[in-house]
Amino acid sequence: MTTTTSTNILICPDCQHENEPQRIYCHSCGARLDRSKLSRSAVPSGEPDVKAREHLQKMLRGGNANLKNAITKFAKVILGASALAAVIVMVLPIEQPPAKKNYDIAPMINMDMVSANSNHQGASLVYNEDQVNSYIASNLRRKDSPAGQGYFPLKSVIVRFEEGLCRIGSERQLFGYSIYSGSSYRVKIENGKIISTNTGGYIGRMPIHPALMKYADIILQKAWDALARERTSVSKLASIEFHPQSVTLVAQR
Repeated sequence: MTTTTSTNILICPDCQHENEPQRIYCHSCGARLDRSKLSRSAVPSGEPDVKAREHLQKMLRGGNANLKNAITKFAKVILGASALAAVIVMVLPIEQPPAKKNYDIAPMINMDMVSANSNHQGASLVYNEDQVNSYIASNLRRKDSPAGQGYFPLKSVIVRFEEGLCRIGSERQLFGYSIYSGSSYRVKIENGKIISTNTGGYIGRMPIHPALMKYADIILQKAWDALARERTSVSKLASIEFHPQSVTLVAQR
C-alpha cells in the first residue's frame, strides 16, 4: 500500500522509492503509485501532470529504441551466419570422377574437327566421355596452356554427357586447396556461333540457379581459355549433339 510522508512524497509500495507528488508511476521500478492520499495542496491545481507523462513517454521511446537495436543486431547475426554457412558449403569437396591420367586413348579431337570442316563432306565425329576427358586432360598439361597460370590455377576439367545436355565440372586450386565448380548447358551452333543455354550450376556443394549462373559462369572462364582452339573449331561445325556418355560433331557440307 502506498504511503505519504509529511512532505507529501509518494513512497512506492514495491521498491520503497520516494517519488515526487506529481508522479503517477514509480521513477525507480515503474509501479503505479496510489495518489488518493495526497492532499490537494500537494499538486498545484489546474496544472496537468506533464512531467509524469513526459517521463513515461521517454521510457516507452527508450524501450522501442532498445527493441529496434535488438532486432538489428539479431538480423546481422543471422546474415553473418548465413554468409558463413554459404562459404563453408561452397568450399566443401564434392564427389567427382577422378581426372584422367592415361593419355594413350586421347584422340586428336581438334585436328579431326579441322580436317572434317575443311573437307565439307558433312562427316560425323563421335566421341565418348572417356575420350573427351582424356583429350581435355592432355590439353591442360600443355606448357603453353593458360590452365596453370595465375594464383587460381585450373587443375582438371571433367565433362559428362546426357541426352541434349553437357555437364562441365572443374577443379581449381587456391593456396593448395581445391575449389570445385561446374555448370550444365544445352548447346547448339547457329551462323558460326556457339549458342549455349545454362541449366544450372554449382560451387562446391551449393547449387546455383540458372538465372544466377550467367554472373557466376566466370568461374569456368579459365577452362574456356584453355579450350579456345577447340571452341573455334566447334563454332565452324554444322551441329553438335549430346547423347548419354557420348557427343556427335557434324561437320559442314
